[in-house]
Amino acid sequence: MHRLLAVPMLALAAVIPASAQEATIGPATVVTVGEGIVRVAADRAVVTLSLETRGETAAETQNVGNARMKAIQDAIAGLKLAGGQVTTTGLMLSPNWVFVNNQRTQKGFVGRHSITARFNETGRAGEVVAVAIAAGATDVAGIRFDRSDRRTLEQEALKAAVQDARARANALAAGAGRVVDRIVRIAEEGAASANDIGSPAMFRAGLATESVSVTNAPIAQGDVEIRARVVLTATVK
Repeated sequence: MHRLLAVPMLALAAVIPASAQEATIGPATVVTVGEGIVRVAADRAVVTLSLETRGETAAETQNVGNARMKAIQDAIAGLKLAGGQVTTTGLMLSPNWVFVNNQRTQKGFVGRHSITARFNETGRAGEVVAVAIAAGATDVAGIRFDRSDRRTLEQEALKAAVQDARARANALAAGAGRVVDRIVRIAEEGAASANDIGSPAMFRAGLATESVSVTNAPIAQGDVEIRARVVLTATVK
């Protein structure tokens, strides 16, 4: 009797986990990555400039730097750029340390003052650089071209990315002999920045000499490219 009853009980025990496992299986899904790209002509230029000064005392270094930076700002203002705006982005004053006979020794002070010029006349970026250098700028940290309606363009890129991801999901489902049922999740991965030209060292070497000139430096702005990426999850049937 006990042996006869044990067989169906064991069979039932084997069936229960399988049934429970099948109950937890959700609908089939596909996951795709879509990318949207919007390319438009730039309507805004951003030029970052800086000035480095040295002196025996902190006050001397700062005063010289203030006077030279004012000359740079006045020179840029004199261009009367459409939509022109100059903003201070950095100001630093510190001891200047040098090593003599393997010993660190202070040799005066060093000051750095950085500004960013934003303007709508993108074709005048080279002129801004040349005028700033002539007025005393010692570093051109970079030139960037952008759009004043960037937020709107980013939304367009996102829409295009979703459409791309949906098309990929449809293709995956069709390849498996299925169709997309519904989208259950969309997440943004990130967006690209505007066009950048240069690095912190750009035009630095030799700026203090009279022979250096960037008046006719060819600056090609190209188009502003805005990218968006999304991850889409959809169920299929």
